[in-house]
Amino acid sequence: MLLSLTIIILFQLSGALVQQYLNLPIPGAVIGMILFFIYLCITGGKSDKLMTTGSHLLSHLPLFFIPAGVGILVYTEELKVHGIAILASLVIGSLIAFVLTLLIFKKLAVNINTSDSAP
Repeated sequence: MLLSLTIIILFQLSGALVQQYLNLPIPGAVIGMILFFIYLCITGGKSDKLMTTGSHLLSHLPLFFIPAGVGILVYTEELKVHGIAILASLVIGSLIAFVLTLLIFKKLAVNINTSDSAP
């Protein structure tokens, strides 16, 4: 389990290093997840040790929300001042993401349907 956890942490660290070195606007953790996904695709993705470690991490997932809750309590005054703007940006951003996802899915579904009916 220690080796699997080390592998996961190394991918997160490598993502942070890539982000810092290339000065990318994408968070290092996201780059690390992408690198880890590529690694899993190349290796086949079936590692019992990685699955066990991932299951243990997922069982403790609620602990990762504690910092967000503390942040809300610490920044209560800022939320009072900018809360409406934050809420509006969250709602509008979510709606844009939903609509774009729907349009992309619709476009892909039409392409799949037309390719299935082709002789």
